[in-house]
Amino acid sequence: MDNTQVGPFLIVKQLGNNRRQKVYHAKQIVQDRDVSLKFIKFPRKITWQTALKKIQVEVKELQKLRHENLVRVYGAGAHEEKIFFASELIHGESLSSLLARRGKLTPDLVVEYGRQIAEMLSYLHEKNLIHSALSPTKILVTPDHRIKVTGLRLNQIGRRRWDAAKQRKMDNAAYQAPEQFIDGATRKSDVYALGVILFEMLTGKLPYELDSMGRLAKKKQTQPAPSVTDHIMNCPIWLDQIVTRMLAPDHKQRPHSAREIVLAFEEIKNIDATKKSAASQISGNFNPLNKGTDKTKAQRLLGSGESDPDASSGSFFQSVPFLMIALAVVAALAVWLAMPPSTEELIKKTREQVESNSPDQWRSASFEMKPLMQSQSPFAGDAEELYYQARQKMLVDLAKRGVNNAILQSEETQQFTEAYQLEIDGDEDQARTRYLQLTQTVDPVGDQRHVFFESKKRFNQLSKQIRLPDSKEELMRMVANTARAQSSKELDVAEKYLSKIFVKCSGTESLAEVAIMAKRQLAFIQRRKDALQEDEEASENPPQEPRSPEQTDP
Repeated sequence: MDNTQVGPFLIVKQLGNNRRQKVYHAKQIVQDRDVSLKFIKFPRKITWQTALKKIQVEVKELQKLRHENLVRVYGAGAHEEKIFFASELIHGESLSSLLARRGKLTPDLVVEYGRQIAEMLSYLHEKNLIHSALSPTKILVTPDHRIKVTGLRLNQIGRRRWDAAKQRKMDNAAYQAPEQFIDGATRKSDVYALGVILFEMLTGKLPYELDSMGRLAKKKQTQPAPSVTDHIMNCPIWLDQIVTRMLAPDHKQRPHSAREIVLAFEEIKNIDATKKSAASQISGNFNPLNKGTDKTKAQRLLGSGESDPDASSGSFFQSVPFLMIALAVVAALAVWLAMPPSTEELIKKTREQVESNSPDQWRSASFEMKPLMQSQSPFAGDAEELYYQARQKMLVDLAKRGVNNAILQSEETQQFTEAYQLEIDGDEDQARTRYLQLTQTVDPVGDQRHVFFESKKRFNQLSKQIRLPDSKEELMRMVANTARAQSSKELDVAEKYLSKIFVKCSGTESLAEVAIMAKRQLAFIQRRKDALQEDEEASENPPQEPRSPEQTDP
């Protein structure tokens, strides 16, 4: 099916295949973006035309969902009497593939993955939606450890989906809560499914062996799940307790909500963050009595035990002087490692972080540069530049995913996110207008300057067909010439050029005068366009003259 045209998409290659669905990497031609096309099967009793109508209604609601851990749905369509979903293409591997390759994951990685999945579930549950079919095959992991959950349908609490399958599949049943075998899915069912996934990530095994469907259901309903610590020794006690609660057969004993799980995982990370530093551990825990397994020899080395006539013939590396010197060297090394880097080194490191492709590195850069840019340091200017470069990259990354972040949250960032979403949805005219509005309202030297400069950049990219001179005099001449525009078409062209001139000159001190002139002329052009439109409407609908009583129909 490679290179096949499917509606507005061009198939690039096949990504996955199973009995119920096929998944392809495709290119959305007009928007020039990569997408995932998933062709699905539907119940035989429903015609494909009916299925398409129901899918399109469903997709309208799914398109409204925006969360950084949820694969975004773009649309749906039909090809050769087959229905497909178009969604965000994620570069990563499924959690099931990752577990098949690695067996199990470390507790800290499980906590991070679990927190992201719980964040996504909390978002869905607030929208009165559930996933209902969460499993490792529907969880994608990117190279930078971001979780993206796919396979979402419009599962509303208490309502059966139009194409819900009556026959259960064993691989899905492994992650389903006991009540799903009887009554159907709820928010607590999603919590249970996450518990099974956490158990599998920690142990490399499922809580219950996959036998027949009936025996599996009975085990889940009557037998408590085994503890994680029954299988592995390095699981923190509090993590084991959380998973045990999530896998409780009685839904009333599970965590109240997905938000509660998020808070629990954040608390675990806080506990890990407050552990002793390496330096304090070395200086506080180093004890010659712990050297080797025979403590009597260590006591003799310290002179606290009976004298050993053969001690003088022992190794120099087991002598007290050597141990004391080693302790001093280790302590000195720990102090040296704990010393903060010089400002020059910090600037160099931060520049590398900003130039990287890692959102985590950008966030780190912004945190490190903020105190320095507010100081009286001679490097404050460099810090300020790097700080806003990092925020600008973070802004685009979050807008691309359609989410806002507490660090960047503001009215301006929300407006930018909306403009960016219009752009990637193909509505370039509306996006260009929104970017222009931001360049007109955001202060280019204020604390939202990253929004200004990125809006300016994206406006120019969407208006790249217009070429402007660099000379201040030529630009001012172009602004003045727009005053000659009279017709509706001339006014539209003048508005486009003035918008481009204004954006080009904004934020540039040497061209500030041109920006002011262009902004005034834009307002003037807009008033003329409004007046012209009113005249045209008046000519199309002339006021009727009042008629005399003699002219009135009887």
